[in-house]
Amino acid sequence: MVTPPYGLRVRSLPSYSQEIWIGSSLLFLAAGTYYAYQSDSQDYVVVNPPQNQPTYSQAPAQNGYDPVSYPLNGQSPEQVELDRYQCYRWAVEQSGFDPANITSQPQAEVVDLYRRSMGACLAGRGYSVN
Repeated sequence: MVTPPYGLRVRSLPSYSQEIWIGSSLLFLAAGTYYAYQSDSQDYVVVNPPQNQPTYSQAPAQNGYDPVSYPLNGQSPEQVELDRYQCYRWAVEQSGFDPANITSQPQAEVVDLYRRSMGACLAGRGYSVN
């Protein structure tokens, strides 16, 4: 696999990219390459990840918009977290609504689409959704 050179800038990242906290830095990980968002130019730059820093996936906190779900297949806590995060990202893409970044009261139809998208994703991954 060819990796992009450090310093390369791109306008967007693939849908499978993950938000990762390394130390106090928010980076994005896609296909083994780390990117940092540049707000001034509104693009992403390929970076070296900081060394010897703890890494955390950014998982959305529970909110009043997410459906209640329970693992049906003995998924590990790590798998539950990953599934919830990936379904959250997919539901945001499908609905255009991000409960983590609310700036005004969302329309009921948008919230409903978000909940249905989140529920469908979780159900497809082996969760009971209420």
